[in-house]
Amino acid sequence: MTRRPRPAIGSRLSGLVAGVDALAEPAATTLPTDALTPGVFQPRTSFPEDRLEELARSIQEQGVLQPLLVRPLGAGAYEIVAGERRWRAARRAGLSSVPVLIRALNDHEARIAAAIENLQRQDLNVIEEVRAKLQVAAATLGVPEGEAVARMFALERHAEQQAPAIADLDRAFAALGRETWNSFIRNRAAVLNLPDDVQDAVRGGLDYRKALVVGRVEDAQRRRELLMMAQGGETVQNLRALVSPAPAAPQDSWAPLGKRLADRKTLASLDEAKRRKLDRLLRQVQALLGE
Repeated sequence: MTRRPRPAIGSRLSGLVAGVDALAEPAATTLPTDALTPGVFQPRTSFPEDRLEELARSIQEQGVLQPLLVRPLGAGAYEIVAGERRWRAARRAGLSSVPVLIRALNDHEARIAAAIENLQRQDLNVIEEVRAKLQVAAATLGVPEGEAVARMFALERHAEQQAPAIADLDRAFAALGRETWNSFIRNRAAVLNLPDDVQDAVRGGLDYRKALVVGRVEDAQRRRELLMMAQGGETVQNLRALVSPAPAAPQDSWAPLGKRLADRKTLASLDEAKRRKLDRLLRQVQALLGE
């Protein structure tokens, strides 16, 4: 399996987010695969069988090229902070031990190290990428992940009062690449609020822009129909039209009024007082049109 060089995101975030320096270090030792357990902060939500099998074949030929980052749990057990996919593939390849870096990371550091590791993957889907970036943003701002987006919107509204925090975010997202934090909160961050079926479609490769349109539909059956259309190649523009049809053109209210004024029977049915009032109003309209 040919591998492209991995971007040095961790090194660019060094000093800004704790716990990422170890990602660039060489392996210090090996540990039995049975001594390792999956990490609790793993942003990755799926491990496709075909990809694991491909990586397992590569590991059989070349070994594990990048060490796993682990932290001790006690009693000879270790939690995988970064590298769960390599661990799974190594076990599938029949390896009894894997190269590791052992670091005594707290929960905050472990969460960020896991996020950075995942952001450097080549097969990251949008859901996983957004969740990992949200973890980095939350750590940068020192707030829980569930509050990070609201905090960034607040910073955007009061930029002049929050210059240091904004500078940290600017630096973090510049290191992560692809988008600014302003663009992130206004566009892709919303994918984490999509219904489960739409998120599953995004994990399967659906364009997140189409997903954001379809996700606005509350009716599950209608949403399934639109998902099938989106996956079948329907454009974002057409999906928007289906989800939010263009409002009907307002009816010309003058046309029926003009017909009634031209109807002799209607005018004949008016008493003298109404005819005088109508005549006065028509003169006012004519004056307005003549201005």
